[in-house]
Amino acid sequence: MEVAEARVNYHFKLAYLTIFANLVQSDFRRRYLGTYFGIFWAFAAPLSTIAVLLFVFNVGFRSGPVNGVSFDLWLVSGLIVWFYISDAIVSGANSITEYSFLVKKIQFPTELLPIVKISSSLYVHLVNLALLVGLFLYHGRYPNLFWLQLFYYLIALVSCVLAVAMVSAVIQVFFRDFQGVIAILMQIGLWGTPILWDANILPERFAPFVKLNPASYVVQGYRDSLLFDTWFFDKPGQTAYFWAVTTCMLVLGFYVFKRAKGDFADVL
Repeated sequence: MEVAEARVNYHFKLAYLTIFANLVQSDFRRRYLGTYFGIFWAFAAPLSTIAVLLFVFNVGFRSGPVNGVSFDLWLVSGLIVWFYISDAIVSGANSITEYSFLVKKIQFPTELLPIVKISSSLYVHLVNLALLVGLFLYHGRYPNLFWLQLFYYLIALVSCVLAVAMVSAVIQVFFRDFQGVIAILMQIGLWGTPILWDANILPERFAPFVKLNPASYVVQGYRDSLLFDTWFFDKPGQTAYFWAVTTCMLVLGFYVFKRAKGDFADVL
């Protein structure tokens, strides 16, 4: 009896895993379905933003190297992290309302929906990361052992984004205006995170406040791996703080989601 039950549970989980994989692929395609250039637009928007910012900072502000490294590489390394954070959180917040037909009509683990969204956004991030590597090679900077840390920081990035997306998805169901709030918060986050500016320019008394932002940890982590040859365990205090905050947010996100998901169908 126990063996038969175990087999049923295995096939049940495998079926959901297949559904999840199909949802991630179809979600990515569906975003750009019906457009002439298709998924090209997934990469055109971030690339055009990068091109404009590089022109403004290089030609307009005549920005020089940052801490001895190329400004172009420094800027783009941070921008691609923020592009993923912004896209994944915004789309993750809309995941329940967008897939309301799954919530209403079939027995489906709705916890997977925000994960589907952030996984779909991950496609674009990985391509942007590959393009960034190409930019590094063009500038004569080649892979080294520190680049392996990108796998660690990628896990950190996805974990942090998932935590925010889970809570945001629940709020969005019950408060539809929250979509506008998220858009404002993303603008504040872009300028509040040291992406377009160097955190070292701040007076010393303000530096700790920047480090309280979990996004700053990941942005700097990408730069540490690609540009500054710094290990994550060389910053034990920041690493411990990041994972403490992220873990608490994840626990809170899944707890809130579990408590609220029974009311989703009624509200939607």
